[in-house]
Amino acid sequence: MTKFLSYYNLFPIPDPKEFLGLASDKEKGNVVTTLARNVVVVLNISTQKQLLSWSLPEKLSSKVIYDPNSQKYVGVFGNHSLRVWDVDTSDVAKCKKLKFQKSIAHLVETTQEALVLYSDGECQTLSQALISRKDQKEDTAEQLALAASKVISKPSIYTLSQGQQVLTYFEETKATGELQLIRLSLATATRREYLIQREDVRLTGYAVVEGDAAPQLLTIWSDKRIFMLNLAERTSERSPGKFVSMLAELNVESKLSVHGVSRNFAAIYGANHGQEGASLLVYNTQFKVVNAKQYFKVYLDFSRLWAGDEHILLAMGQNIAAVRYRMNREVLVDMLGSQFSDTHLTPIELDHINEEEHLESVIKFGGSTKSVNYATVKSKLDKNIPTLSFQTADGRELAYDPPEIVDQEIDEIIKQHVHGEATSVENGLEDVSVTLMTNFFDSGPQNTAVQALVRQLERSGAGEEEIIEKILTLFIKTGNKEHVLMCLRRYSNISERMLAWSLRFALDINTKPPAINGDAKPLKKPLKNNQPNKELLNAVLACSFDASGIEEHLRYRLELSHVQHLMNHLYELVHDPSAQLEERPNRDSSLIQTEIQALQWLGCLLTSHFTLLSISKDEALFDTLSKWANLLSFYENSLFDLANLLPKLTNIVEQREIKPIYSTTWYGIEEVVLY
Repeated sequence: MTKFLSYYNLFPIPDPKEFLGLASDKEKGNVVTTLARNVVVVLNISTQKQLLSWSLPEKLSSKVIYDPNSQKYVGVFGNHSLRVWDVDTSDVAKCKKLKFQKSIAHLVETTQEALVLYSDGECQTLSQALISRKDQKEDTAEQLALAASKVISKPSIYTLSQGQQVLTYFEETKATGELQLIRLSLATATRREYLIQREDVRLTGYAVVEGDAAPQLLTIWSDKRIFMLNLAERTSERSPGKFVSMLAELNVESKLSVHGVSRNFAAIYGANHGQEGASLLVYNTQFKVVNAKQYFKVYLDFSRLWAGDEHILLAMGQNIAAVRYRMNREVLVDMLGSQFSDTHLTPIELDHINEEEHLESVIKFGGSTKSVNYATVKSKLDKNIPTLSFQTADGRELAYDPPEIVDQEIDEIIKQHVHGEATSVENGLEDVSVTLMTNFFDSGPQNTAVQALVRQLERSGAGEEEIIEKILTLFIKTGNKEHVLMCLRRYSNISERMLAWSLRFALDINTKPPAINGDAKPLKKPLKNNQPNKELLNAVLACSFDASGIEEHLRYRLELSHVQHLMNHLYELVHDPSAQLEERPNRDSSLIQTEIQALQWLGCLLTSHFTLLSISKDEALFDTLSKWANLLSFYENSLFDLANLLPKLTNIVEQREIKPIYSTTWYGIEEVVLY
């Protein structure tokens, strides 16, 4: 999931019409900014400091880029000449002016060597262009007419899954207004053209976004439809590709700025509905959902997007703004619905940020930190909902209540747990509900109030992580183990913090309370509540997690007694053939999967509590660690046996004949007559 972390103004733009663009610099975290046709500035995004600047003698025709091969900056002047200079250059006018007969449209930045893109569509590396420039015999008048007849924009380099590199750029014909996407293979010089058009609709935004196997063309149209076209080497799709989703967050009547941020992610800037401010979105092209939002009070027609080093730079109006973001592991349920407002970690206090808008589609948990008594809550609900004294509706003699009254009563129930109103969807979609991924063992909520709460959160568009943060916290604090088990089985995307808390809750139920100051007396007969309830504990252990992310939470939640009990339970899962963890949506139920999951938990426990385990003198803990040491030694010895078997398996797979160890054909005996 993508999260916006901070926002700030980076640098002013003197004249938006003269702004040419942004490019990567030699040092990570810097950006080369062509503020005007004769002003170039190198900025550090994090510190917002100006590192270098040059005032150029002539007007640039495209943005200045940094060439990694020559380690110099390159600029195009008047479409027919280049100047190259380095960091130590103070006066660019003293650098040699390299003239070209052919019209240069753009300089394309790459990680190896910059490319020169001519107006006729031909492309060369910078070194090749400098060598062959004297051999160019093109007519100057024709080149000027060619450059004036079309507009080439957004050139980018992408690498296919087989390793081939392709150059993509957009070409607009001024006379007809037609827009084409050009795909040029750098290895074979194969050129493919895609005419971007649809009948009776207008194109409002477009960009090429990096995909898993090949780049993809993303287009947004005036009917809110988003189309995507795969640009792989062998594809029969026709432009504009396939319809994938609708863009409901922005007003598509105004111009949109679209830019590929990273693999499967695109940034989109546009006006909000009703012309009330603007929004910056991060759209996931893999799952076709909006992943993050940033709101602005003012929408500006001029806007350019650029992304690099965990920052999205937005040039709008007379300012360049920097929005820092973070990419987490992509989970579909984590991106369903609206963004969780807690992802705005840093308060944004600039005037043109709409601070209220980010709460418009979020339901926030507003309960107290004290435990809730279900009997008390039920009695309050009975008092708040009045008992009807007239005849009960049966649908024949007395009509049922209208849906509005039913929805109002449900809202009153929801307010006991969640601070917020139930969101209504327009255009006749009130009856459409989306159910998130469920487990085979999921039996659903056990009472009406919890069922209404869960379904309302799911229908409101909240993601699984948001739902878990709200309701699992409530159930753990109230000691409701049935609904804790329901949450663990119903949702597959549980944060490491909540998973560690659930593990502590399950262990507290399974184990007896620890002795206080040594005054606890042994019980003759164990209590019924202290009998092992392995169903809840196994449900927690079956959940997927990130090892590096959960160790800190395990260290905070679990004491040494919990760790010892859990290590014994994990040993039983590995050692007992009949013990298996239950099936999850992302994991099968088998002995191998159970063993792998148990070993992953063991590794996290050893890392999180290494200090306590190493200094402890508890004999029972020492026995537990000894059992695990013997088991891991058995695994290690098994690996040696498999290593000896590997060459034989390799020969069998490759159909090689097995030769004897000692060959007898390395010598021969012949009788030779010398005289």
